[in-house]
Amino acid sequence: MVRYIMVNKIHSSHSKRELYEIIEVFDLRIDGFKDMMKIELCRSILYEISKVDEIKCDHDIFYIENKKELLDYLSNPNQSKVLTIKQKMEVMEIAKRIISYCKNGYYLCAYYLDWEDIHKDALYISRYCDIPSCRRAINLFNGDYKLEKKITPIITPKVKRTLDKQKLLKAELVPKLCRVYKPVKIIFD
Repeated sequence: MVRYIMVNKIHSSHSKRELYEIIEVFDLRIDGFKDMMKIELCRSILYEISKVDEIKCDHDIFYIENKKELLDYLSNPNQSKVLTIKQKMEVMEIAKRIISYCKNGYYLCAYYLDWEDIHKDALYISRYCDIPSCRRAINLFNGDYKLEKKITPIITPKVKRTLDKQKLLKAELVPKLCRVYKPVKIIFD
């Protein structure tokens, strides 16, 4: 039986929503976890992990194989949060400018004096396409006729799976036309 040194705490960069997801994915038995404050939630997660010898592998969301990897993941900063608040605001502002450029018929506006500047900004924000407005800006920018090679938005696998699920759900909800081939009776009175 392998024992691990327990981590003192979960890194503060992990959001409450992500901690909820960890509880659900790894089947941690914590009752009423959605009503807990983040500090209580962290303690409960660490306590539950200390009680079990092995955890369920996850190859879909977190890509974690064992208990040690989960503890390492929780003790280190969240990898998906690479931007500070100030940087995120800057990226969002650039995305708004690109969206404005695209909505104005791909004509240069007050923000940009040269097409190369817009292209550089689009390449810069394409790394942060987990943010919806950046994704939208890149998708709109790819419609520009001056663009020789389309820019591929860089999206983490977790967000990509979420988007795929949303796309499938939306496709299922859209009413579909169904043809029925059978005899029809028309009666005149």
